[in-house]
Amino acid sequence: MNALKFNRLFVQSTTQNLANRFRFGSGLNLITGDDNSIGKSTFARLPLWALGCDFKFDEDWRQHDARVILTFSVGDSEYAVARHRNSIFLKIGEGDWTNYEKISGEYAQEFAKIVGFGALLPRKGQKWIHEVPPPAYYFSAFYVDQRKGWVAPWSSFTDFRYEQWRRPVISFHAGYLKAEHYKLGAGIAEGQQAIEENVKVVEKYSRAVEVLKLLAPPDELPITDKELDSAIQEIQHSMVAVKRREQRALASLTARQEELELTKVQKGIAEAAVVDLEKDYDFAVNNLSEDMLVCPLCATVHDNSLLNRAAILQDRQQAFAQVAKLTEHQAKVESAISSALRRLESTREDLSKLNRRFKRLDKDVSVKSLLEGMGTASIKSRANTITTEASARITEAKASLRSRRREQKEMEDRDLESSINGYFRTELSLLCKNLRIQPGFDIETITPFDYNELAERGGAADNSRLQLAYHLAVHRLVQHFKTEALPPLILDTPNQQDQGALNYGLVSSELKKRATDDTQIIVCATRHKDMHPLELGSTVFELGPEKLFAEDMNEKLAPMFARVFGGAST
Repeated sequence: MNALKFNRLFVQSTTQNLANRFRFGSGLNLITGDDNSIGKSTFARLPLWALGCDFKFDEDWRQHDARVILTFSVGDSEYAVARHRNSIFLKIGEGDWTNYEKISGEYAQEFAKIVGFGALLPRKGQKWIHEVPPPAYYFSAFYVDQRKGWVAPWSSFTDFRYEQWRRPVISFHAGYLKAEHYKLGAGIAEGQQAIEENVKVVEKYSRAVEVLKLLAPPDELPITDKELDSAIQEIQHSMVAVKRREQRALASLTARQEELELTKVQKGIAEAAVVDLEKDYDFAVNNLSEDMLVCPLCATVHDNSLLNRAAILQDRQQAFAQVAKLTEHQAKVESAISSALRRLESTREDLSKLNRRFKRLDKDVSVKSLLEGMGTASIKSRANTITTEASARITEAKASLRSRRREQKEMEDRDLESSINGYFRTELSLLCKNLRIQPGFDIETITPFDYNELAERGGAADNSRLQLAYHLAVHRLVQHFKTEALPPLILDTPNQQDQGALNYGLVSSELKKRATDDTQIIVCATRHKDMHPLELGSTVFELGPEKLFAEDMNEKLAPMFARVFGGAST
């Protein structure tokens, strides 16, 4: 795979009429300045934010309501992406801009296709649905946040919404598993869900048949008795007519009872909706002071404007109306059920009369028993048909699962796994030597999955450099095994007072060696006396008090932003 490289970044403040543009280079890019609060971290995040990664920006930045355009390349292919709030626009080559209303779903799939990211993750609460995660999971190993990233790898973003996602994502980044393995895993999850659903069907109808066996008359009746034969012949026509009446009454009763249960469920949902909407409105009015709310779990931005609160009131009124409508319908259905029960009772009274007419029949066998036996037999037959079909689906699904699991097993390559681990250990050992780190663990047993051990066992003085070594080793691993498009490595170093542990002399030397034309490394750091070697031959972005914007650039760039975003300034 080729490398993903950021080319040009355009940023516009829609509230301050400010803008600016920046050009990234291959190799090393340095974002620096003499102060901690000049926007270096924000600058480093903007390309990732444009591509769909989310961050918790400070209030000063959020007030700009910024729009961003980023051009980037993967090998010889050119792309552009633009973002305003949660709306993303993507342009492939010379094609038209495509607008995506959210980061997940179609946009995440398109981006994953561009960079060759093949990991799939199970959706929270719906484990049988495996989907392409947002771009943050692709960049998770290659962006080191100023605070969390130097303490715990794989923790620099804020929108991690999947459970136990790190191992499957690391497995793809490092090359242990290919995209086909994840596709098979998605099929296995769907198959397991289908089996569970069909097992429930079999259990449900099997229980129904058992109940019928307890309540229905015996199947073997004394039909050879002469007196019984004579009686059956005499009442044959009456029996058929009464049976049809009973079947119609039972069918009507069953249908009405099912309709009643459905109505009760719908009414319960509507009543719950009324309560929830009342709580939503109360929360929106009394607990929220802002017009926008960011979900801490899924990073979705929720509107809390006056118009939105009015919509909540309208939804509540509609829910009230639905409850009233369903209550009225429930009363009608209950009345129909009462009528069906009366018809069924009348039919059974007729059956009782037939029993009394033929009281000379065997005491254990009555005409009513004969008729009930005929009714339950049809129900049992239908239940057996349904369970047989469900059992066949279970058998078919299990066979498919066995086949897919065999395919997954055959994809496992122990030699490749050993090669990946060996390469990673060699890289990590070399980095520890070059960065003068004394690791408190055995490098010969370490793998990319053991990031927690690095954080826990490294000495305090070595911890920052140890985290750097881990990310550099993973970056080189992807570059060597070509598992996906090699992302830029973005290092947002700690604040100035915390940078001593990094030992800039050693770090600068190592980064310069690794920052070739085939890669892109972006370092964000406050100016330091030992940083001069890092600046030589690098693309340097010097930020001053004006931070990211320039007053004279908005007039030049505004037409371009208007073309991309359709002239919207909201």
